[in-house]
Amino acid sequence: MEIRRNSEIPAWELEKCHDGEGRFGFRSLLDGWDCRSLYFMHNDTMPAGSSIGLHEHTGNQEVYYLISGKGILTYDENEYEMNAGDISLCDVGHSHAFKATEDSVLIVVGCK
Repeated sequence: MEIRRNSEIPAWELEKCHDGEGRFGFRSLLDGWDCRSLYFMHNDTMPAGSSIGLHEHTGNQEVYYLISGKGILTYDENEYEMNAGDISLCDVGHSHAFKATEDSVLIVVGCK
């Protein structure tokens, strides 16, 4: 079994992710691992007002899991308030976006 320590995962900044607003911290949790069931797993530290822009999923599903904070999830043309502990699955053929209304930590997982 392999373990990756939190202190070993590099932090980056993303700006205008999927044409969203602002910039936020980004950590790619699976880089360098051959994970057969996931494309990626991110830990996004998003200040209030930053966002992931609306984008469609054509070849994979994507999960948003809000660890802390609050935000607005857009799923297709509908908006939903997300609170810490809420989770959303965007299926193939659908679109989603997330805007942090409070400082937030969002886990984003791309599924094969």
